[in-house]
Amino acid sequence: MSAPSELGRHLTRAFTGATLVLALAACASSGGKRASGNPFASGEGPAAEIRILVRNFNYNDANVWAVVRGARQQRLGTVTGKSDATFTMPWTFTDALRIEFDLIGGVRCITDPLAVDPGEIIELQISVDPSQDPNCR
Repeated sequence: MSAPSELGRHLTRAFTGATLVLALAACASSGGKRASGNPFASGEGPAAEIRILVRNFNYNDANVWAVVRGARQQRLGTVTGKSDATFTMPWTFTDALRIEFDLIGGVRCITDPLAVDPGEIIELQISVDPSQDPNCR
Protein backbone atom coordinates (compact mmCIF):
# COMPACT_ATOMS: atom_id res chain seq x y z
CA MET A 1 0.00 0.00 0.00
CA SER A 2 1.52 3.31 -1.00
CA ALA A 3 1.31 6.49 1.04
CA PRO A 4 -0.91 9.25 -0.38
CA SER A 5 0.98 11.74 -2.48
CA GLU A 6 1.54 15.19 -0.97
CA LEU A 7 -0.05 17.97 -3.00
CA GLY A 8 2.45 20.76 -3.48
CA ARG A 9 -0.10 23.55 -3.74
CA HIS A 10 -0.72 25.76 -0.71
CA LEU A 11 -2.89 28.85 -0.50
CA THR A 12 -2.30 31.43 2.18
CA ARG A 13 -4.68 34.24 3.13
CA ALA A 14 -3.39 36.92 5.48
CA PHE A 15 -5.69 38.38 8.11
CA THR A 16 -3.98 40.81 10.47
CA GLY A 17 -5.95 39.77 13.55
CA ALA A 18 -5.78 36.14 12.53
CA THR A 19 -4.01 34.33 9.77
CA LEU A 20 -6.01 31.84 7.75
CA VAL A 21 -3.92 29.19 6.03
CA LEU A 22 -5.34 26.63 3.66
CA ALA A 23 -3.34 23.49 3.01
CA LEU A 24 -4.67 20.96 0.56
CA ALA A 25 -4.76 17.45 1.96
CA ALA A 26 -4.67 14.24 -0.02
CA CYS A 27 -8.27 13.55 -1.03
CA ALA A 28 -9.57 10.04 -0.49
CA SER A 29 -12.23 8.58 -2.72
CA SER A 30 -15.73 8.46 -1.28
CA GLY A 31 -16.45 5.19 -3.10
CA GLY A 32 -18.78 6.87 -5.57
CA LYS A 33 -21.18 8.04 -2.85
CA ARG A 34 -22.35 11.62 -3.00
CA ALA A 35 -22.99 13.51 0.19
CA SER A 36 -26.33 15.24 0.27
CA GLY A 37 -28.47 17.12 2.68
CA ASN A 38 -27.56 19.61 5.34
CA PRO A 39 -23.98 19.07 6.58
CA PHE A 40 -24.83 20.95 9.79
CA ALA A 41 -27.44 18.33 10.71
CA SER A 42 -26.38 15.34 12.77
CA GLY A 43 -27.23 11.73 12.10
CA GLU A 44 -26.64 11.77 8.36
CA GLY A 45 -24.50 9.25 6.52
CA PRO A 46 -20.82 9.78 5.75
CA ALA A 47 -20.12 13.14 4.18
CA ALA A 48 -17.08 14.90 2.80
CA GLU A 49 -15.26 16.73 5.57
CA ILE A 50 -12.89 19.59 6.20
CA ARG A 51 -10.61 20.03 9.21
CA ILE A 52 -10.07 23.37 10.90
CA LEU A 53 -6.95 23.75 13.02
CA VAL A 54 -7.07 26.77 15.33
CA ARG A 55 -3.85 28.03 16.91
CA ASN A 56 -4.65 30.55 19.64
CA PHE A 57 -1.60 32.71 20.46
CA ASN A 58 -3.77 35.01 22.60
CA TYR A 59 -4.01 34.55 26.38
CA ASN A 60 -7.84 34.58 26.29
CA ASP A 61 -10.01 31.62 25.34
CA ALA A 62 -11.70 31.90 21.95
CA ASN A 63 -15.13 30.63 20.87
CA VAL A 64 -15.00 29.65 17.19
CA TRP A 65 -17.77 29.39 14.55
CA ALA A 66 -17.89 28.36 10.89
CA VAL A 67 -19.96 30.80 8.79
CA VAL A 68 -21.43 29.77 5.44
CA ARG A 69 -23.55 31.87 3.10
CA GLY A 70 -23.06 34.87 5.35
CA ALA A 71 -25.65 33.68 7.86
CA ARG A 72 -25.43 29.98 8.64
CA GLN A 73 -23.25 29.43 11.66
CA GLN A 74 -22.00 26.26 13.26
CA ARG A 75 -20.27 26.53 16.60
CA LEU A 76 -17.02 24.60 16.33
CA GLY A 77 -15.98 24.94 19.96
CA THR A 78 -13.65 26.75 22.32
CA VAL A 79 -9.88 27.03 22.07
CA THR A 80 -8.14 27.71 25.37
CA GLY A 81 -5.67 30.60 25.45
CA LYS A 82 -2.16 29.76 24.24
CA SER A 83 -3.24 26.37 22.82
CA ASP A 84 -4.37 24.58 19.66
CA ALA A 85 -7.57 22.72 18.77
CA THR A 86 -8.70 20.81 15.69
CA PHE A 87 -12.32 20.66 14.56
CA THR A 88 -13.82 18.46 11.85
CA MET A 89 -17.04 19.27 10.06
CA PRO A 90 -18.94 17.85 7.09
CA TRP A 91 -18.52 19.97 3.95
CA THR A 92 -20.70 19.74 0.83
CA PHE A 93 -21.04 23.45 0.12
CA THR A 94 -19.77 25.25 -2.95
CA ASP A 95 -19.94 28.55 -1.06
CA ALA A 96 -17.01 30.23 0.62
CA LEU A 97 -16.23 29.60 4.28
CA ARG A 98 -15.59 32.31 6.83
CA ILE A 99 -14.42 31.61 10.34
CA GLU A 100 -15.50 33.81 13.20
CA PHE A 101 -13.97 33.87 16.64
CA ASP A 102 -14.82 35.72 19.82
CA LEU A 103 -12.09 36.22 22.38
CA ILE A 104 -13.60 35.93 25.84
CA GLY A 105 -13.29 39.38 27.36
CA GLY A 106 -11.97 40.73 24.05
CA VAL A 107 -12.81 41.32 20.41
CA ARG A 108 -14.85 39.44 17.82
CA CYS A 109 -13.28 38.84 14.40
CA ILE A 110 -14.34 37.22 11.13
CA THR A 111 -12.04 36.14 8.32
CA ASP A 112 -12.39 37.02 4.68
CA PRO A 113 -14.27 34.40 2.60
CA LEU A 114 -12.20 31.41 1.49
CA ALA A 115 -13.13 28.83 -1.15
CA VAL A 116 -12.88 25.39 0.44
CA ASP A 117 -13.20 21.90 -1.00
CA PRO A 118 -13.86 18.63 0.85
CA GLY A 119 -10.70 17.05 2.25
CA GLU A 120 -8.91 20.34 2.88
CA ILE A 121 -7.29 21.47 6.11
CA ILE A 122 -7.71 25.08 7.18
CA GLU A 123 -5.44 26.66 9.77
CA LEU A 124 -6.58 29.74 11.66
CA GLN A 125 -4.00 31.56 13.75
CA ILE A 126 -5.34 33.98 16.35
CA SER A 127 -2.71 36.63 17.04
CA VAL A 128 -1.68 37.93 20.44
CA ASP A 129 -3.45 41.26 19.78
CA PRO A 130 -6.08 41.20 17.01
CA SER A 131 -7.82 44.35 18.30
CA GLN A 132 -6.18 46.62 15.70
CA ASP A 133 -7.50 44.60 12.74
CA PRO A 134 -10.35 46.24 10.75
CA ASN A 135 -12.15 42.85 10.60
CA CYS A 136 -12.39 42.83 14.40
CA ARG A 137 -14.81 44.76 16.55
